Amino acid sequence: MVESELRAAGRELEVPPASDLTVAVRQRLEGQAVRHRRMPGPESGARRRWLAWRAALVVVVAVLAALIAVPQGRAVVIGVLRFAGIELRQGPGPVPPPKRNASLPGQRQMPLEQARHRVSFPILVPAVLGRPGEVLVSNGGRVVSLVYPRTPHGLVRIDEFAGHLDQVYFQKFASIRMMTKVEVNGARGAWIKGPHELVYITRDGAPAAASARLTTGNTLIWGTGQVALRLEGDLSKSAALAIAGSAH
Repeated sequence: MVESELRAAGRELEVPPASDLTVAVRQRLEGQAVRHRRMPGPESGARRRWLAWRAALVVVVAVLAALIAVPQGRAVVIGVLRFAGIELRQGPGPVPPPKRNASLPGQRQMPLEQARHRVSFPILVPAVLGRPGEVLVSNGGRVVSLVYPRTPHGLVRIDEFAGHLDQVYFQKFASIRMMTKVEVNGARGAWIKGPHELVYITRDGAPAAASARLTTGNTLIWGTGQVALRLEGDLSKSAALAIAGSAH
């Protein structure tokens, strides 16, 4: 069950590139073989054991190389899925007990029009929700959060940031079984069901412990190329997709 879901998610989600283990191990083995040929001594049981070990290692490397050659295989190996600037990691997060009211570094509240001039990416506002009740700009304009304190679904929050997939903005710690693929305006998205631990990742790649909190309800993640978004709230999947589809 878990393996099939990981394979399905891996076909659609980005994961960190894997290093070429096959080449590295082959070079190591060839180097050992050269050193062994230079070593004097009769053919012995030790050499036969070394040859058997080498053959077994080659088989293991071949299997591992085949596994990490595809995204879903790498996800199984490292337990990480990365999509739209967000990493989903298996298990609990390495942070203090999460808080619901945690803030991002340098968080400041300001009008929407002022926030648009503070960031390098377009701020999308969902027509279904209208103007946000609160706009927060964090970490020198790296992230913008639209907060809707009163909606038919209760509190709703949308975090937006530049859509660069080579950077990580948030880490989520939950079971990958909680994630399913969806489509938002013809683009790939990810739906994460249930609360989970969320941590903001700073520009230098370090987790901001003070930002650790437990999310509310469910989460939808998607991107447009210029901007990546995460929608959080006590929402059904259909309601979340309707909100995301109206963002412009």
